[in-house]
Formats: sequence, C-alpha cells, structure tokens
Amino acid sequence: MLRLRNRLLPLFRAATAHPSPIQPRALLLLSTSTSTTSFAPFSLEDYLVAACGLAPTQAREVSKKAVHQLSIKYRKGKVSSFRLSSASNPDAILALLSSAGLSRADIAAVVSAEPLLLRTSVKKLAPRLLALRDRVGLSTPQITRFLLVASRALLSCDVTPRLEFFTSFYGSFDRVLLAAKRSMFLFSTSLERIIKPNIALFRQGGVLDVAKVCLKNPWVLTFKPERVKEFMLRAEELGVPAASPMFGQAVAIVCCVSPEKCPGCHKY
Repeated sequence: MLRLRNRLLPLFRAATAHPSPIQPRALLLLSTSTSTTSFAPFSLEDYLVAACGLAPTQAREVSKKAVHQLSIKYRKGKVSSFRLSSASNPDAILALLSSAGLSRADIAAVVSAEPLLLRTSVKKLAPRLLALRDRVGLSTPQITRFLLVASRALLSCDVTPRLEFFTSFYGSFDRVLLAAKRSMFLFSTSLERIIKPNIALFRQGGVLDVAKVCLKNPWVLTFKPERVKEFMLRAEELGVPAASPMFGQAVAIVCCVSPEKCPGCHKY
C-alpha cells in the first residue's frame, strides 16, 4: 500500500501542476457570454440614417429635435429614453407605418416631422392609425398628409371623432389640415367641453359663417367657452358686430390683447 501511494503521489502532483483542460473552455464561454450581452448604446441619429434613409445632417437635426421635445416633456424630471434605448420599438413603428401603406419616403418624412413617433407604444398607435383608414376612410396619401401635420395629437389620443367632426364642420379634409396647421391643439382639445360649446356661442351670437371664421383663426376654438364669450363681447365693444366679416379677426385680436391694452374694452 505504501509503495502504491508513493507511485501515485508524483502523478497527482504532476496533474495539479498543469492547468485543467476545462479552464480554457470556461474562459471561452465567459467571453462569448460577455460579448453577446454587451452592446453599443442605441443612437437615434445612426438609426435614422440606416433605417429611414435620412442624410446624416438631416438625421442629426431630427435627433436634436427629439431630444428637445423630450426635455420639454420631462422638464420637471429626468428625461426618459423609454422605448428609444434600442431599435426594437422604432422597428415596430416603421413596420406599422409600412403596413398602413406608407412608402419609405413617406415614413422618413413623417418621422422627421415627429421623431417621438418612434417611441410610441405600438399597441396604442396601431388602432388609432388604422382607424384613419378603416373608420374615417382616408387614403394612404391622406394619412401621410395628416401625419405630417397632426401626428403629435395621434400620440396622445384617438383623433378619429375629432377628425370626423371637423371634416363635417369645415366641409373638406383639406380645410381640416389647414386649420390643424394653424392650431396645433385643435385635435387634442375636448369636443364636448370646448369645441362644440364655442361653435354654439358663435352661432348664438349671430356669426353668419362660423366655419369660415374658425378656419382663419382655429385656435380661438381651443379656449374655454367663458373666455370665448368674453372675447366676443370685447370685439362688439370695439364696434365690430357679429355679422361683420371682420368679427372673427376682431375676436382673434382681442384674444391676444389684455383688456387694459384694448381701447374701448371693459375688464370682465
């Protein structure tokens, strides 16, 4: 037994003196695991170039625009990059826009106009976007034109009821887009609490063509009804009757001027 131990001991020492053949394999696995889990930070600028086909200078400007919009949205707290930390959500948004019929050039234009579209929840955006086609009946070119003007409203709410109402009120989709260009809050303002009561005030006040008045100055419709009533009274005090073609312009002017700076106006 002693002789056997003396023969095995040198072999054991020799074996422990060399590294285990398992160690290099373990190091290789660790290295592979590390390389697959580590990744470069997501760059919106690079993504806009690669996925949307924007020129580098344009992509840089659009990326800055997105950061600026986020800084405004989260000015009271930390700027969130949620859903913009990787290409996953932007890829899903591009696929959604493509499924709605938009071309690559259309998608690039829409994303350039509203880059925060790329961080929107697909589950929320999909039904709102498809409703423009299936419920309102917009064609693909019309959907593109709408997104270029009012995609920000689409991010926050279902614009379908407002779009249907304004199309009837203004008389055409083109006029709706013109009004939306002049008032960014038109599609995010409550129909029942703000828009419809204001239209009723104009009609009750004797305005002959409310749609025409509100097409030139659509942002007047976004004020609270009590404020609009006050503006109408001030306009009449200035000698502009509701039936006058200049009444809408007078209302728009007094909206921007305090009673103290408005000759002939009383403070309500």
